[in-house]
Amino acid sequence: MSTHHSYRLGLPTLLAASLLAGCATSTVPDYRPRVAGSTVGYSDLQLSPNLYRVSFSGSTASTRDDVERYLLRRAAEVTLASGYTHFVLSDRDTERDSYFYGNNFPYAGYPYYYPYRSWYWDSPYWADGWQTVTYSTYSDVMMLTPEEARRFPEAIEALNLLQRLQPPVPIASATPP
Repeated sequence: MSTHHSYRLGLPTLLAASLLAGCATSTVPDYRPRVAGSTVGYSDLQLSPNLYRVSFSGSTASTRDDVERYLLRRAAEVTLASGYTHFVLSDRDTERDSYFYGNNFPYAGYPYYYPYRSWYWDSPYWADGWQTVTYSTYSDVMMLTPEEARRFPEAIEALNLLQRLQPPVPIASATPP
């Protein structure tokens, strides 16, 4: 087997091993404040006394559902920290970003002879690249008192939402030790 073919077989194996190692050793979730120079986490911008713009950007490990759930969590936290009980989301958007890494030249292909087939318009290096996907979302969060929330049927109770988003607590055994 040539060096090139060994490299092509080894790259996916190396990537898979490094991704698995990262999953096994990483205990820090994506849900955290976004710090300068980072692309992952949440940020808040106060627009008025009861209006914030909340955003969240996930890593390649976050799904679209994760990112949207993290946005809801942060909106509820900001609402409670500001002294309100309910909130309404508006101007909400979620974006998907794809990044391509590796060698994907040429886009249109070029003639290259594969020993096991006839002339073929493609690059033997096309498979050496990979794609990652990240999601980011934002929304304006209007915070409400219980009285104000009665006027908005779409209002979400912040404390109730946070309790539902928490991981379930294991049920204690009914039999005594």
